[in-house]
Amino acid sequence: MALRTGDYMGRDNVSSAGMERDLVILGERLRERMLPFGWFERLSSDSVRFVTDHAGSVPLYYAQEHNQVLAGKTPLEVFQQMPQGTLDTVSVADFLLNGTVCYPYTLFKGIYVAPPGAVTDVTPLEVKSTTYYRPKEQESNEPLAYWGAQLRARVQQALLAGLEGKTNIKVLFSGGEDSRAIVSLLPKGLECELVTFADSYNREVRLASHAARALDRHISFIQRPHGFYRENVRSRVRAIGGGFDIRHTHVWGRLAEPLKDAGVVFGGYAADTLFKSAWMGNVEKNIKKIGPERLNPIGMGQPTGIKIASAQDWLDPGVSAAVDARRLAHHERIQEFRPKSAGNWHTLWPLGSQRVAYAHYLAIRLACPEVVEPFLAPQVYELAARMPDEFRVDRKAFRAAFASPMGKAGWLLTSSGRIPRLGGYVGHWVQLGTVISRALGDRATSVSARMRGRMPINQGAWSNEHDVYRDDLSEALSESQLEGVRVLMNGILTAEEANEFFKPCGGAVPDLVRNRVVQVAYLVGD
Repeated sequence: MALRTGDYMGRDNVSSAGMERDLVILGERLRERMLPFGWFERLSSDSVRFVTDHAGSVPLYYAQEHNQVLAGKTPLEVFQQMPQGTLDTVSVADFLLNGTVCYPYTLFKGIYVAPPGAVTDVTPLEVKSTTYYRPKEQESNEPLAYWGAQLRARVQQALLAGLEGKTNIKVLFSGGEDSRAIVSLLPKGLECELVTFADSYNREVRLASHAARALDRHISFIQRPHGFYRENVRSRVRAIGGGFDIRHTHVWGRLAEPLKDAGVVFGGYAADTLFKSAWMGNVEKNIKKIGPERLNPIGMGQPTGIKIASAQDWLDPGVSAAVDARRLAHHERIQEFRPKSAGNWHTLWPLGSQRVAYAHYLAIRLACPEVVEPFLAPQVYELAARMPDEFRVDRKAFRAAFASPMGKAGWLLTSSGRIPRLGGYVGHWVQLGTVISRALGDRATSVSARMRGRMPINQGAWSNEHDVYRDDLSEALSESQLEGVRVLMNGILTAEEANEFFKPCGGAVPDLVRNRVVQVAYLVGD
């Protein structure tokens, strides 16, 4: 059973017998691949081989069940092959708290994520994994110019590889700088369409339109329908397959229709986490905001991007201890190859199962014939693993790589209030002034709109409905699903909170947890 993932994720032109003879050579070939990949294939009636890329960006799943190996592209796909599958209570608690499930576990008992950067053979009695890549921490004396040049070259190589033989090119474009970086590296004469989404023709769309004109590209605006994030929740959950918060499926259903005829769709996903300071625990920002962010070697010990389960008074102590134990084990595993920066990489390895917003990428892949996210490319991920943290801070390497190719677009304000070409104190003060000015203007506009009996305009890329809202569980779930949730939550919450959870007030459990409970219920219910 081979995974259908498109040519750019397709299998190497090597027979299974050839791979058996020399996995080392295969590993060397896999290390050189330009675009994200992942596949599995049956070697025999009771053996399945999984091949994953450097970051595990195409997550694959397996289970050893009743003298056979089950395999799938989602945890749900494997679960549906099991005669009597069950949820893993600890994993569910982890998901409710963090929006992901700690590697290598999934929401279901006995179903695991295939190891990243490896060729893994699974039989009913054994899992044998040959690792060809780990994102090892490295010391480097290379200057900023080196990292900027390398980043630009590798992203461009991934773009060119993704363009090969393709027509009808489309790019997911926004008011931010990441999509500008991608478009600036596309061949100048290439015909492509930039696509941006928003609730209305708001500030986000205007920023994107100005940048598109500066890049001499055509842009299409697609308006997000009212109530989009509350539509088709069950179908989104089951298509993504469990373990990712579907609030991040920003392009879905009718909103994805304009992308389905594209030969390839490009995006700028993960640039901020791999090459900027997002989710870094060792970045210091002055309390008075009088200067740009700085690297702080202290404070990198704890994992970033997750919550400590034992600090949540609504979780059962035994369950919270088990969640923390899994997260600690994952942290210690990363420390083996990243002793100084393991905390920052807790949600970056494997990227395909640990990033809370990964449902966005998975949804795009489901909607489009082919998707290329250059920052997920193996060679780009490898560069991120080698690059010292000092060049992530204040977007130093990112600016060195893309400021010049952006041209005029590099001088235009972004969604965050930045000017892409500026950093340091000047860039910081420009951003701070812009953010304050926008906040005051938005507040005045909102007050004016309410006085006139109108809804305030959402100026951002995501709808306000993307934020957390309180689910009425009795309306969202069937009777059987609701009963299943009662049993599940009795084993996850404290006795007091389990008693309050289904009441109108809801107890102390955050609304976000209620959103995620509905998602879990849709996976296993009717």
